[in-house]
Amino acid sequence: MLVELLLFGGLLFLLWKSFRKPPELPPGKWGLPLVGYIPWTSKTFEDQVSDFHKQYGHIFLWRMGTQLMVFINDYKLVKETFSRVEFTNRPDWETFKFFEDPAIGIGSSSGALWHRNRRFTLRQLRDLGMGKSRLVEVVQQQTLKLRESLSINAGTPGRIPHQLFVTIINVIWQMVASRQFDAEDKKLKSFAKDMDDFVILSNRLAFKDFLPWLQTIMPEFLFKRLINYHGMVQMKERFFAYFYEEIKNHRATLDPDNPRDLIDGYLLEMETNKDDTETTYSDADLAFLVFDLFFAGSETTTNTFNWMCCFLASHPHVQRKLHAEIDEVLCNGILPTLTERPRMPYTEAVINEVLRISALVNFGVQHMANTDTQLGGYTIPKGTILSSSVTSIHYDNRYWVQPNEFRPERWLDENGKLSMKKEGFLAFGVGKRVCTGESLARMELFIITSMIFQSFSIAPPPGKSINLIPDLSGFFFRKPMYNEFVFTMRKQ
Repeated sequence: MLVELLLFGGLLFLLWKSFRKPPELPPGKWGLPLVGYIPWTSKTFEDQVSDFHKQYGHIFLWRMGTQLMVFINDYKLVKETFSRVEFTNRPDWETFKFFEDPAIGIGSSSGALWHRNRRFTLRQLRDLGMGKSRLVEVVQQQTLKLRESLSINAGTPGRIPHQLFVTIINVIWQMVASRQFDAEDKKLKSFAKDMDDFVILSNRLAFKDFLPWLQTIMPEFLFKRLINYHGMVQMKERFFAYFYEEIKNHRATLDPDNPRDLIDGYLLEMETNKDDTETTYSDADLAFLVFDLFFAGSETTTNTFNWMCCFLASHPHVQRKLHAEIDEVLCNGILPTLTERPRMPYTEAVINEVLRISALVNFGVQHMANTDTQLGGYTIPKGTILSSSVTSIHYDNRYWVQPNEFRPERWLDENGKLSMKKEGFLAFGVGKRVCTGESLARMELFIITSMIFQSFSIAPPPGKSINLIPDLSGFFFRKPMYNEFVFTMRKQ
């Protein structure tokens, strides 16, 4: 009888430990073993995080399945966290790895491989694109095609044409592979469809990332169907067929004395390190690196310009000021270069304000603690996932006066000069993994914005208004809702 009582007592103790949140962890939602805390609410994920922020403060946890998620809602704490080496790793999620173990490329990798790829990519972007006149010319040429596409339906309500996506993608193709495609090119259309499908299909991988124990209790074929394994593998094969074809062509035509683009640069690095027994250079790593550049660079810049159109169409007084500055600096229809950028502070202010108020990547890109550590007075166990609550920080009235208002003037000083305020601004992240493509994205947004609104004014269709409520159906992006615009040709 005593043995049975001891066993029962031990079982109760284990159950109590499983249900009880360790006191040294941040406050928050603990939930049940294996499944974590599952809210029964119709609220969006972003609204739930906002509610927990009000309830628990600037740092709180939410156990999702078996994953311990910590959300940080204070800019200074985010800056401290992501500047520490203990938090530079990415989560060990299939969503990031895409069936590669360990993760490769730049966006999903960790440790020495990430550090090497980041250093290489920054050097390549600097040498090949950021601030270089030839890439500026590519953006100009592609934006001229976008202007032509808009002019075809000028005066008629409609969505922003597909040419915007083509413009952004072709800039990346130029840097990566010295290639550009026509909007009607079948290869480009297939590539664009695969990018859209990837975002949708990858959501199913959350079952593997957050509920990994399902794989041990379900038949293999059933679990693979649950995460759409075969669909994801086929998607991966199609995607990387584009990149492997380019790598093969580049290798066959490589001139070591005249590297043309990022692929050439990587192949030269690979050749230099071919005798290193611990080298991590490979065709697969290069393909993933290129994939990361396309996915991060196209989605963010395209959606940011979409938000730009939404806010300018909704705020005609801002648009009038933007037009006045463009007309003054870019007189007689000259095309903008980076030379004019310092003379166009209001244009830069509009771009910054769109980046702030849209809070496009609402929870940043997740980091993972690579060791047991302390943060904000709490214990953070190894393997904990950390997210910055970008939306709440971009709307934090400690950093922004009337944060819900679209006010580009907040980025100007008393003399009308651009004031690049950084406190409370997380559009490109912060810390050791700050976005490698920030300078490229800013250059694209400056040239595209200047050229489009040099030629057009934008307004909602007659009798309608612009919907500024973000589409929160996805986890990673606050995309603009479906909107139609009327672009009207301006007199030059």
